[in-house]
Amino acid sequence: MSSAVKSPKRLLVVDDEASLRSPATLVLRHAGYDVTVATTVAAALEQISSQNFDALICDLKIQEPRDGYTVVRAIRQVNRKCVVIILTGYPDVETAVEGIHAGVDDYLIKPVAPETFLAALRARLAAREPTARILSVSSDQPLLRTRHMLLEREGYEVVSAIGLAASLQLCKEGDFDVFVLGHSLPYSDKKKLVDEFRKHCPAPIISLRRNAGEQLVDGADYHIEPDPEALLQLVADLVHRKFAAAD
Repeated sequence: MSSAVKSPKRLLVVDDEASLRSPATLVLRHAGYDVTVATTVAAALEQISSQNFDALICDLKIQEPRDGYTVVRAIRQVNRKCVVIILTGYPDVETAVEGIHAGVDDYLIKPVAPETFLAALRARLAAREPTARILSVSSDQPLLRTRHMLLEREGYEVVSAIGLAASLQLCKEGDFDVFVLGHSLPYSDKKKLVDEFRKHCPAPIISLRRNAGEQLVDGADYHIEPDPEALLQLVADLVHRKFAAAD
Protein backbone atom coordinates (compact mmCIF):
# COMPACT_ATOMS: atom_id res chain seq x y z
CA MET A 1 0.00 0.00 0.00
CA SER A 2 1.49 3.32 -1.05
CA SER A 3 0.41 6.84 -1.86
CA ALA A 4 2.96 7.06 -4.64
CA VAL A 5 0.09 6.82 -7.14
CA LYS A 6 -2.02 9.82 -6.18
CA SER A 7 -5.78 9.60 -6.25
CA PRO A 8 -7.84 12.66 -7.31
CA LYS A 9 -8.38 15.33 -4.68
CA ARG A 10 -11.77 14.90 -3.04
CA LEU A 11 -13.98 17.98 -2.88
CA LEU A 12 -17.27 18.66 -1.13
CA VAL A 13 -19.39 21.31 -2.88
CA VAL A 14 -22.24 22.72 -0.78
CA ASP A 15 -24.75 25.03 -2.50
CA ASP A 16 -28.55 25.01 -2.75
CA GLU A 17 -28.64 26.98 -6.02
CA ALA A 18 -28.52 24.54 -8.94
CA SER A 19 -27.79 27.34 -11.42
CA LEU A 20 -24.48 28.04 -9.66
CA ARG A 21 -23.74 24.60 -8.23
CA SER A 22 -24.01 22.60 -11.45
CA PRO A 23 -21.56 24.69 -13.54
CA ALA A 24 -19.03 24.73 -10.69
CA THR A 25 -19.32 20.95 -10.30
CA LEU A 26 -18.81 20.41 -14.03
CA VAL A 27 -15.72 22.65 -14.03
CA LEU A 28 -14.23 20.81 -11.06
CA ARG A 29 -14.89 17.35 -12.46
CA HIS A 30 -13.50 18.37 -15.84
CA ALA A 31 -10.34 19.51 -14.01
CA GLY A 32 -9.93 16.01 -12.58
CA TYR A 33 -11.36 16.40 -9.07
CA ASP A 34 -13.54 13.84 -7.29
CA VAL A 35 -16.62 15.92 -6.41
CA THR A 36 -19.36 15.20 -3.88
CA VAL A 37 -22.37 17.54 -3.82
CA ALA A 38 -24.63 18.53 -0.92
CA THR A 39 -27.59 20.91 -1.20
CA THR A 40 -28.46 21.31 2.49
CA VAL A 41 -26.54 21.79 5.72
CA ALA A 42 -27.79 18.43 7.01
CA ALA A 43 -26.59 16.62 3.88
CA ALA A 44 -23.21 18.34 4.11
CA LEU A 45 -22.80 17.35 7.75
CA GLU A 46 -23.65 13.75 6.87
CA GLN A 47 -20.98 13.70 4.16
CA ILE A 48 -18.40 15.22 6.50
CA SER A 49 -19.08 12.58 9.13
CA SER A 50 -18.66 9.72 6.68
CA GLN A 51 -15.92 10.85 4.27
CA ASN A 52 -12.60 12.67 4.26
CA PHE A 53 -12.26 15.65 1.92
CA ASP A 54 -9.30 17.66 0.67
CA ALA A 55 -11.37 20.79 0.08
CA LEU A 56 -14.75 22.27 0.97
CA ILE A 57 -16.38 24.69 -1.48
CA CYS A 58 -19.32 26.15 0.40
CA ASP A 59 -21.96 28.79 -0.21
CA LEU A 60 -22.24 31.21 2.69
CA LYS A 61 -26.06 31.17 2.58
CA ILE A 62 -27.35 27.65 2.00
CA GLN A 63 -30.78 27.84 3.56
CA GLU A 64 -30.32 30.63 6.09
CA PRO A 65 -27.90 33.59 6.09
CA ARG A 66 -24.36 32.50 7.09
CA ASP A 67 -25.32 28.90 7.80
CA GLY A 68 -22.38 27.92 5.62
CA TYR A 69 -20.24 28.52 8.71
CA THR A 70 -22.00 25.59 10.38
CA VAL A 71 -20.55 23.38 7.65
CA VAL A 72 -17.13 25.02 7.92
CA ARG A 73 -16.92 24.49 11.68
CA ALA A 74 -18.00 20.87 11.29
CA ILE A 75 -15.26 20.06 8.80
CA ARG A 76 -12.67 21.90 10.88
CA GLN A 77 -13.50 19.67 13.85
CA VAL A 78 -12.56 16.52 11.94
CA ASN A 79 -10.04 17.75 9.38
CA ARG A 80 -7.92 20.81 10.10
CA LYS A 81 -5.95 20.28 6.86
CA CYS A 82 -8.99 20.63 4.60
CA VAL A 83 -8.97 23.65 2.29
CA VAL A 84 -12.07 25.77 2.91
CA ILE A 85 -13.31 28.22 0.28
CA ILE A 86 -16.47 30.24 0.85
CA LEU A 87 -18.63 31.47 -2.03
CA THR A 88 -20.65 34.58 -1.28
CA GLY A 89 -22.51 37.30 -3.12
CA TYR A 90 -22.59 39.64 -0.13
CA PRO A 91 -19.16 40.08 1.48
CA ASP A 92 -18.79 42.35 4.52
CA VAL A 93 -16.31 42.95 7.32
CA GLU A 94 -18.38 41.16 9.95
CA THR A 95 -18.69 38.10 7.73
CA ALA A 96 -14.94 38.08 7.05
CA VAL A 97 -14.12 38.26 10.76
CA GLU A 98 -16.44 35.34 11.48
CA GLY A 99 -14.78 33.43 8.64
CA ILE A 100 -11.34 33.96 10.11
CA HIS A 101 -12.47 32.49 13.41
CA ALA A 102 -14.15 29.57 11.62
CA GLY A 103 -10.99 28.74 9.68
CA VAL A 104 -11.86 29.87 6.14
CA ASP A 105 -8.92 29.88 3.71
CA ASP A 106 -10.39 32.04 0.95
CA TYR A 107 -13.49 33.94 -0.19
CA LEU A 108 -14.73 34.07 -3.77
CA ILE A 109 -17.41 36.51 -4.85
CA LYS A 110 -20.23 35.00 -6.90
CA PRO A 111 -20.38 34.74 -9.82
CA VAL A 112 -16.73 33.77 -10.21
CA ALA A 113 -14.95 33.00 -13.48
CA PRO A 114 -13.96 29.30 -13.82
CA GLU A 115 -10.27 30.10 -14.31
CA THR A 116 -10.24 32.29 -11.18
CA PHE A 117 -12.07 29.60 -9.24
CA LEU A 118 -9.66 26.83 -10.28
CA ALA A 119 -6.57 28.99 -9.73
CA ALA A 120 -7.62 29.79 -6.17
CA LEU A 121 -8.41 26.15 -5.41
CA ARG A 122 -5.13 24.87 -6.86
CA ALA A 123 -3.11 27.45 -4.95
CA ARG A 124 -4.75 26.52 -1.65
CA LEU A 125 -4.40 22.79 -2.25
CA ALA A 126 -0.73 23.24 -3.18
CA ALA A 127 -0.15 24.93 0.16
CA ARG A 128 -1.51 21.80 1.85
CA GLU A 129 0.83 19.40 0.05
CA PRO A 130 2.55 16.81 2.26
CA THR A 131 5.28 18.18 4.49
CA ALA A 132 6.98 14.86 5.10
CA ARG A 133 7.31 11.34 3.71
CA ILE A 134 6.65 8.58 6.22
CA LEU A 135 7.37 4.86 6.03
CA SER A 136 4.90 2.81 8.08
CA VAL A 137 5.23 -0.97 8.42
CA SER A 138 3.32 -3.68 10.25
CA SER A 139 2.33 -7.33 10.22
CA ASP A 140 -1.35 -6.48 10.82
CA GLN A 141 -3.22 -5.28 7.72
CA PRO A 142 -6.18 -3.52 9.43
CA LEU A 143 -3.89 -1.68 11.85
CA LEU A 144 -1.57 -0.69 9.01
CA ARG A 145 -4.46 0.64 6.94
CA THR A 146 -5.81 2.66 9.87
CA ARG A 147 -2.40 4.17 10.59
CA HIS A 148 -1.94 4.98 6.91
CA MET A 149 -5.26 6.85 6.81
CA LEU A 150 -4.55 8.78 10.02
CA LEU A 151 -1.14 9.97 8.85
CA GLU A 152 -2.37 10.75 5.34
CA ARG A 153 -5.25 12.77 6.78
CA GLU A 154 -2.69 14.96 8.52
CA GLY A 155 -1.17 15.81 5.15
CA TYR A 156 1.81 13.45 5.08
CA GLU A 157 2.86 11.31 2.15
CA VAL A 158 2.62 7.79 3.55
CA VAL A 159 4.23 4.64 2.17
CA SER A 160 3.02 1.49 3.94
CA ALA A 161 4.17 -2.12 3.80
CA ILE A 162 2.90 -5.36 5.31
CA GLY A 163 5.35 -8.00 6.52
CA LEU A 164 9.13 -8.25 6.74
CA ALA A 165 10.12 -8.81 3.09
CA ALA A 166 8.19 -5.86 1.64
CA SER A 167 9.26 -3.63 4.52
CA LEU A 168 12.94 -4.45 4.09
CA GLN A 169 12.71 -3.58 0.42
CA LEU A 170 11.23 -0.17 1.18
CA CYS A 171 13.88 0.51 3.81
CA LYS A 172 16.42 0.51 0.98
CA GLU A 173 14.76 3.52 -0.66
CA GLY A 174 16.18 5.83 1.97
CA ASP A 175 14.07 8.87 1.11
CA PHE A 176 11.93 9.12 4.24
CA ASP A 177 11.49 11.68 7.02
CA VAL A 178 10.07 9.31 9.67
CA PHE A 179 9.94 5.51 10.03
CA VAL A 180 7.10 3.94 12.08
CA LEU A 181 7.37 0.32 13.21
CA GLY A 182 4.03 -1.26 14.12
CA HIS A 183 3.63 -2.91 17.51
CA SER A 184 2.43 -6.17 15.90
CA LEU A 185 5.89 -6.85 14.47
CA PRO A 186 8.06 -9.35 16.37
CA TYR A 187 11.16 -7.93 18.03
CA SER A 188 13.46 -9.81 15.66
CA ASP A 189 11.74 -8.30 12.61
CA LYS A 190 11.89 -4.83 14.11
CA LYS A 191 15.62 -5.18 14.70
CA LYS A 192 16.25 -6.30 11.11
CA LEU A 193 14.20 -3.39 9.79
CA VAL A 194 16.00 -0.85 11.97
CA ASP A 195 19.39 -2.13 10.88
CA GLU A 196 18.44 -2.05 7.18
CA PHE A 197 16.80 1.37 7.40
CA ARG A 198 19.86 2.85 9.14
CA LYS A 199 22.07 1.82 6.22
CA HIS A 200 20.13 4.11 3.90
CA CYS A 201 18.42 6.84 5.92
CA PRO A 202 19.19 8.95 9.03
CA ALA A 203 15.51 9.77 9.71
CA PRO A 204 14.10 9.15 13.22
CA ILE A 205 12.58 5.74 13.92
CA ILE A 206 9.47 5.32 16.07
CA SER A 207 8.84 1.86 17.49
CA LEU A 208 5.29 1.23 18.69
CA ARG A 209 5.16 -1.23 21.57
CA ARG A 210 2.38 -3.29 23.09
CA ASN A 211 3.13 -2.23 26.68
CA ALA A 212 5.67 -0.36 28.78
CA GLY A 213 7.46 -3.57 29.74
CA GLU A 214 8.22 -4.66 26.17
CA GLN A 215 11.87 -4.89 25.16
CA LEU A 216 13.16 -1.72 23.53
CA VAL A 217 14.44 -2.06 19.99
CA ASP A 218 18.11 -1.14 19.80
CA GLY A 219 18.57 1.60 17.22
CA ALA A 220 15.05 2.99 17.35
CA ASP A 221 14.87 6.60 18.51
CA TYR A 222 11.46 6.56 20.17
CA HIS A 223 9.40 3.86 21.88
CA ILE A 224 5.74 4.67 22.48
CA GLU A 225 2.49 2.80 22.92
CA PRO A 226 0.24 2.66 19.82
CA ASP A 227 -2.01 5.55 20.84
CA PRO A 228 -3.00 7.47 17.65
CA GLU A 229 -2.92 10.90 19.28
CA ALA A 230 0.51 10.30 20.80
CA LEU A 231 1.87 9.04 17.48
CA LEU A 232 0.47 11.97 15.48
CA GLN A 233 1.85 14.45 18.00
CA LEU A 234 5.31 12.87 17.96
CA VAL A 235 5.39 12.78 14.15
CA ALA A 236 4.29 16.43 14.00
CA ASP A 237 7.03 17.41 16.44
CA LEU A 238 9.69 15.54 14.47
CA VAL A 239 8.59 17.06 11.17
CA HIS A 240 8.51 20.54 12.70
CA ARG A 241 12.04 20.13 14.04
CA LYS A 242 13.29 18.92 10.67
CA PHE A 243 11.94 21.86 8.72
CA ALA A 244 12.81 24.39 11.44
CA ALA A 245 16.41 23.18 11.26
CA ALA A 246 16.37 23.47 7.47
CA ASP A 247 15.32 27.12 7.73
